Amino acid sequence: MSARKRVAPKGRTRKSRAFVYAAMVHAIVLIVLITSTNFSSDSKRVVEPQVSIVKAKAIDQKTVDEEVNRLKEAEVKQRRDREKRRRNEEEKIANLKRERELLEKNKKEEKRRAAAVKEKIEQQEKELAERKKRDAEEKRRLVDERNKIKEEQAKMEAEKAAEALRLALENEEKELANISQMNSDDAEITRYIEAVRTRVENAFIYPDLEGGLNCTLYVRMIPGGDVVEARVIKSSGNESFDRQAENAVRRAAPLPVPSNPRLFQRMREIKFVFDPEH
Repeated sequence: MSARKRVAPKGRTRKSRAFVYAAMVHAIVLIVLITSTNFSSDSKRVVEPQVSIVKAKAIDQKTVDEEVNRLKEAEVKQRRDREKRRRNEEEKIANLKRERELLEKNKKEEKRRAAAVKEKIEQQEKELAERKKRDAEEKRRLVDERNKIKEEQAKMEAEKAAEALRLALENEEKELANISQMNSDDAEITRYIEAVRTRVENAFIYPDLEGGLNCTLYVRMIPGGDVVEARVIKSSGNESFDRQAENAVRRAAPLPVPSNPRLFQRMREIKFVFDPEH
């Protein structure tokens, strides 16, 4: 639209210039005619007027034609130059328009890319914040689980320690009870062994033997006190005394034994020193 507005004045300018050139041509022709007339008047004395006028007119017409042609060529050249300048100007305007459109397009594309980059950065920041939040929650959960495990371990260790202490106390109580029971059993067995020794001494027949003799007897019994085996495990040095001691054990059967199986189990086999003069 701008190009069309500029073309209209140029058309009018060309018309104005053509009018001016035409006026100039007519003015030149007029001047030539006047000059030729004056020259003809001054030359009447030298040459014949008729010949000079014809020649002057011929020369003046040629000059006019040449000038007209020159002016036309100049006009054509100016018109071509103006057209060339117009085309150059229009080309520059078109180039500027294309450059402006390309610049606008690049601006829009840059704006779009900037918006995309901004959106991507915001999305990444959002994801990073969410990931940090999840990591923090996971860390808290792990800490809570670790604390819970520690508490459970501490509780288990406390329970285990309490159980160990209880078992230790029970074992100690059992051990004390066993020791007490063993002491009581030992006292009871000692009493039964003394009763066995007394029973054997009462069944011993005193032969004509020297005094001060004793031996160690091994006696194995069955429940009820019956003797299964009786033998001297440490001799008195007198074979007859030892044999009479063994016979006294068998004659004294059944020997006194406890009815409690647990006590009898400890008295199934006994050893004692036999000294009838004790």
